[in-house]
Amino acid sequence: MTEWAINGRFRGQAQTGVQRVAAAYLRRIGAPHIVVEPKAPLHGVRGHYWEQAVLPRAGGGRPLWSPCNTGPLSVANQVVTIHDASVFDHPEWFSRGFATYYRLLLPRLARRCRRIVTVSHFSRDRLADHLGVPADKITVIWNGVDEQFAPASEARIEAAKQTVGLVDEPYFLTLSTLEPRKNLKLVLRAWAKARTKLPRRCKLVIVGAKGSAQVFRNLDLEGTESRDVIRTGFVADETLVGLLSGAQAVLYPSLYEGFGLPIVEAMACGAPVVTCALTSLPEAAGEAAIYVDPEDANDLAAQMVRLSDSQELRADLSRRGITQAALFSWDKAVGKMDEVLAAA
Repeated sequence: MTEWAINGRFRGQAQTGVQRVAAAYLRRIGAPHIVVEPKAPLHGVRGHYWEQAVLPRAGGGRPLWSPCNTGPLSVANQVVTIHDASVFDHPEWFSRGFATYYRLLLPRLARRCRRIVTVSHFSRDRLADHLGVPADKITVIWNGVDEQFAPASEARIEAAKQTVGLVDEPYFLTLSTLEPRKNLKLVLRAWAKARTKLPRRCKLVIVGAKGSAQVFRNLDLEGTESRDVIRTGFVADETLVGLLSGAQAVLYPSLYEGFGLPIVEAMACGAPVVTCALTSLPEAAGEAAIYVDPEDANDLAAQMVRLSDSQELRADLSRRGITQAALFSWDKAVGKMDEVLAAA
């Protein structure tokens, strides 16, 4: 098989979302390859310039796989992974410059490259609509779940809880940033409504909410004490597995996802999941989650109380979630990606 060049620009970026997925592939990919990356991390205009002007030459004429949404227009012999169509469906969520660049680049790149890979059937359909390419040019490969995401032992759960200041308290967990799509404000409103009906020591743990003080400053929490809400910032996967495994439920009422890897990772850890029946989320969660109205804090609050009151419900969702998460493995994903690269 021909040796591939892999666009490694993502290695200098924050390792969240698409960067985590790309890194997971690189640890496992079977196709012969070299990773081409900048000598130092490049962001914004400098990163785009490197990708468009330097990367094509640095690849030495090899076919190219760009795993993180963008790639050089000058390379036709290229496979591009585009995770979702959010920049087209919701440009208001992005800066004007970012949205303009991607909305200009991606349709041209999609027509130019050999094949597009995306992570859900929902994303395939939206991308085909927006990019002006036939759906059969787009291959769907679901993301996988790292082996470390599995139900943790009680000792590991306790160690993770202590890391973020929890002792014996029951807690709900949400994974969120300040992106509008993550719908964190709904979680906070629901928490304020549910708080008095939950056990007195129950906590809400927010993982990954960088800059979350802005949300608390701008949102009326209706009397919720801040000591009941723990904001951890970024946590390592080792700690995250313990926190997911010990949660009463993971709340993920996102408005838009290309795939929804966080809910699958939560299910793999045995955590009950509450999410929304929007975009790709039903594709990822199947019948193993509770679905709530993405605009109704009362609905989410009622489900939190229901889950807190019923160990039987939590156990049932945990069992179904582990079964659902088993559908998504990196072995399957990498095998399909190897097939795509070989065919291209």
